[in-house]
Amino acid sequence: MPQVIQGYLVNIKPSDTTAESTYVSDIIPAAATQTIHYPSQYRSYAISAAIKNQDGTNACTFSVNGQPGITLSAGADQNINNQSIVSITVTSGAAGTCDILAQVTPIYVSTEAQRFRTERG
Repeated sequence: MPQVIQGYLVNIKPSDTTAESTYVSDIIPAAATQTIHYPSQYRSYAISAAIKNQDGTNACTFSVNGQPGITLSAGADQNINNQSIVSITVTSGAAGTCDILAQVTPIYVSTEAQRFRTERG
């Protein structure tokens, strides 16, 4: 069933094994706040993400799809799997980067029935 996330109609299930996917990487510099907006930057949705705090001293915070922020301790990592992710906002620590590796799938403009039709036109 389609859902609307941050104004985007997401009609791909995160566990759809027929959807094409690839990985993208984003590195948030030390002492910075940055939002990765997958539809704008990659024309896709993320269906899983690994967030790694490379700062060995300071915590970082992240927010998925505008939800309340979660603190990630120094040197820790967090995986988010089988979700529909439109955006991730990260505030990195003062002494190190925060790395995000996400699995993305394209935004399909057709319905699933149209996607699997054999006749094209």
